[in-house]
Amino acid sequence: DSLVQYADFFRIVKGEPFDTLVSVNSWESANELIERYPLVPRDCTEVLKRNINALPIPISSCISMSTTYLPHLKLLGEQDCVVGMSGTLFVYDSLYNNRIAQSLVAEVGSDAAPDYEKIISLNPDVVLAYGIAGADNTYIKKLKTLGVRVLVINDYLENNPLGKLEYIKLFGAITDKFSKADSIFAERSTDYIAVREKCRKRGYDPVKVLINLPFRDIWYVPAKMNYTSILISDAGGEILGGSKDGTISSQESFEKMYTLGKGADVWIHLNSFSTISGVINENSLYKNLQVVKNKRVYNNIKRSTPRGGSDFWEGGAVDPAEILKDLITIFHPDMALEEFEGRELKYYIELK
Repeated sequence: DSLVQYADFFRIVKGEPFDTLVSVNSWESANELIERYPLVPRDCTEVLKRNINALPIPISSCISMSTTYLPHLKLLGEQDCVVGMSGTLFVYDSLYNNRIAQSLVAEVGSDAAPDYEKIISLNPDVVLAYGIAGADNTYIKKLKTLGVRVLVINDYLENNPLGKLEYIKLFGAITDKFSKADSIFAERSTDYIAVREKCRKRGYDPVKVLINLPFRDIWYVPAKMNYTSILISDAGGEILGGSKDGTISSQESFEKMYTLGKGADVWIHLNSFSTISGVINENSLYKNLQVVKNKRVYNNIKRSTPRGGSDFWEGGAVDPAEILKDLITIFHPDMALEEFEGRELKYYIELK
């Protein structure tokens, strides 16, 4: 559908009498499950009564089960419609944190343990939710049986950075601000493409990137078509040790990644570490790596909260050009000096 260019897991279909939002769920089974949500004007009460999937447009209140939905609503000036949230402790954005502090946004529990009474008492137009492959997603079905409308949003499955950004159109459709959403998308996607093409024109040899730290003795490395890998590739980098196809992260041994790490030019995404000494305390072998000796170690924690909120994963979804500029600045300082003169890193810090 021409209304959606890059996203794989939602569509907006023009139609009579109502446009329809289509959500593609690939977590339910091997086969894709298509969910259709008619976008029905609020005053068509009979139609809304008959169909639990019909959404009253524009929505005036919602519960957000993920922090990644918040920046889209804020960009559209619709932050006040969020009346409940899962994970209020992990919100980065100060505007939402102020609303949480004033009790204008309630905590509703997690997808694993939702507070159904709280959700029903808030009487939202819709719960913005997600399902996870291999997890128990019964909360979605239970909410519907309780008469609560649920819109399943699969932004986390998208791997193209512009596909993630394009969810602004989904939020534009449900808030009746589609043209505003469309123009924000056009501006931000154009910015991203322009930065990516400038980097490509330089014809750099890919910078070799060591990514992550082991978790319980397993070193997870994103595959070539993963969201993070695409950002790194668009910035003229190449992840060491990742699978050459697909989107699923591979599970590598410490030994393999440590050996590959000896050839790394840059090391990024080191859990929550903010100092090189902290990383070396984790494993003293790291001090032998050339990237550590050269202090070419960076982490995406510049915009984070003490409680674990991360704007890289929250606001970064609608800000891909700025993440790309950060990565180019880290990988190719010469280009950054010319193209982004005087710009400071927005999402990353250099580990000292």
